[in-house]
Amino acid sequence: MIYFTIMPMQPKKDKLPKGLSKDATVINLVSRYLERAEKNLELMSIISELSKNREAQKAFKLSENYSNDEWVIVTSYFAMYHSALALLAKIGYKSDTHTATIIALEKFFVEKELIGQEYLAMFKHAKDQINKQDIDNLSKGKENREIAQYKVTEAINLAIAEASMKNAYEFVNKIRIIIDSLKIEN
Repeated sequence: MIYFTIMPMQPKKDKLPKGLSKDATVINLVSRYLERAEKNLELMSIISELSKNREAQKAFKLSENYSNDEWVIVTSYFAMYHSALALLAKIGYKSDTHTATIIALEKFFVEKELIGQEYLAMFKHAKDQINKQDIDNLSKGKENREIAQYKVTEAINLAIAEASMKNAYEFVNKIRIIIDSLKIEN
């Protein structure tokens, strides 16, 4: 006969999303993530301008109907993504997946459920600056990037590219302001 022991359940601590980990050394990467975000914004602008500038298209010997809106969308998303990684790094977290990054931003800055006591004061100001709409913009950027990269039958148009560019500039600027306002106390 087999007996099972029933153990009393312990209350579960809030778990970090899969792909997110506490890493004190990642704070050293904040400026690198922000630099990468800025480079993505620059490339996004270049690609967008090239899609509109007929003289530049001729100079590069591109087709007459050249458009690269899908890469505007892709680079706009990665600008937002890298700035989000910078923000998480600033508070000592490393994210290995796009999904974990989005979930972590929502949890740390919108819901604050995973933030320990030592972070509450630091996040109070930042929480007021990032909201659900910002997270939704990042999530929508991820969705648009996936469509642009993987679903060649989907119509990628100028309106999506322009909206993605606008969101990327706003998101990266907002994240930079939040990072600059966070004071990490040792």
